[in-house]
Amino acid sequence: MRKAILVALLLLGFTTACGADKTPNAPDAGGLNLTGAWVGPIVVDNTETRMSWNLTQVNQVVNGPVTVLLSNGIVLMNGFLTSTLSGMTLTYTISVGNGGVPSRPACAGQLAGTMTITVGPTSTLSGPMGVSSSNCTPPFDTSTITLTRQ
Repeated sequence: MRKAILVALLLLGFTTACGADKTPNAPDAGGLNLTGAWVGPIVVDNTETRMSWNLTQVNQVVNGPVTVLLSNGIVLMNGFLTSTLSGMTLTYTISVGNGGVPSRPACAGQLAGTMTITVGPTSTLSGPMGVSSSNCTPPFDTSTITLTRQ
């Protein structure tokens, strides 16, 4: 009886230890981890604003909410980013639903682009962003944006 209990405890400990290093939500993209806040300037209607991406990464899939704010904190846009990581490139789409642009609640659309990732003391995401679809006149054209990890 004692032998059976000891064997069961050893097996339980072995299976627990073997599975301990496998976290299903851990990024596995060659050590690259984009999870966190990324912020940078963007010009909207000739006014400099702040774009913020709050990203979560699982393997090569990176998602998260996106906001564009005026310096006084007024929200110009809320959206949701979905993207795929390939090497040092992030190809993304930001979907903005009805109500996502508070000043134009009936507007909806998508922004899209490809960011180049630079890792260092100041990590950045940089690349073009353009309107890929919209049911109203967008407040900006295609532009290059640079977001810095916070």
